[in-house]
Amino acid sequence: MRIRLTRQVYSELAAAMDYYNQEAGSQLATEFYREFKRCLPHIAAFPHSYPVVRQNVRRINFRRFPYHILFEIVEESYVKILVVKHDRRDPDFGLDH
Repeated sequence: MRIRLTRQVYSELAAAMDYYNQEAGSQLATEFYREFKRCLPHIAAFPHSYPVVRQNVRRINFRRFPYHILFEIVEESYVKILVVKHDRRDPDFGLDH
């Protein structure tokens, strides 16, 4: 399945990586990005295996970081990543697509 990212995903990834880079250095920022990239093949291969959190929006959690990805299956041929967000962020953030 193909994956498409929204613009919001890019800005949230950049903000999180900037935070980790400033607080703990580039190594942790890189590990955060790797964790994001680790999730993508799982979403592409098994999109229906993740829980629905609202309507058609599903969630996959990062293992190491307190973040998760919200995505939706648009067609059987592609998945749209809506947002990458911190677990404590407003639950509605990123769902106004």
